[in-house]
Amino acid sequence: MTAKYSIGEFAKRTGTTIRTLHYYDEISLLKPALTTDSGRRFYSDDDLVKLQKIVSLKYLGYSLEKISEFIHLQDWSLKDSLSFQKKEMLQKKQQLENVIRALDHALLMMDSHGKVDSSIFISLIKNIQMEDEHKEWLKGFIHEEKVEKLYSIPEEKQLEMNIKTLEIFSELKELYGQDPASKDVQELIKDYMGIVNELTGDDLKLVQDLYDSGIDIEDEPSLFHSPFTAEEENWLAKAIEIYIKKMGIVMDKKA
Repeated sequence: MTAKYSIGEFAKRTGTTIRTLHYYDEISLLKPALTTDSGRRFYSDDDLVKLQKIVSLKYLGYSLEKISEFIHLQDWSLKDSLSFQKKEMLQKKQQLENVIRALDHALLMMDSHGKVDSSIFISLIKNIQMEDEHKEWLKGFIHEEKVEKLYSIPEEKQLEMNIKTLEIFSELKELYGQDPASKDVQELIKDYMGIVNELTGDDLKLVQDLYDSGIDIEDEPSLFHSPFTAEEENWLAKAIEIYIKKMGIVMDKKA
């Protein structure tokens, strides 16, 4: 490993400031290959590769602390590094595409529905953005093939369902406090379960499997964003329990 670039040459070659290189040296993120007795810093071609990793990981949103873990705990070849960065970039690309899709849905929902309860609106958008995380979580409870089927909905159909869900949730919020067994409440639950049936292909066994698995999205508040308050959630749970008991789904979870 030949140290052949002065700090000035290295900064110019990499498009990094000398001040940044000093800081990376101080925190042991990127130390020069050679520091002379007089304090002059010199860098090598290996340092060029390491800095490229740092810049890419920083662009991907990693903290310097996390980057330091990657740099020092993993012995990567240049190919390994580039492969890892490509994988991370593709994931970031997918996240950006999900955000763009969520914004498109948001604009279309506002055009079709006008004023919307902000908590419902935010909930729908967040759940669109976190679709990939939802899929991975569900795969821990039900077969991967069934999970993929749940999410293989055409974009136009998904938007239609989101608009219907928005309307149902808005009306449920207005009815909060009524008897959960009342006709008006149960009609809305029926409409909502109709959307669930569309998603599952009218597969009541899948709904039963989900319930039997002990799955509870309330255990993952950061993963599944709810537009309802805790009190509304309890009321809604009673209404749904009444409905699906009528549908013949056993509600007793296994201990």
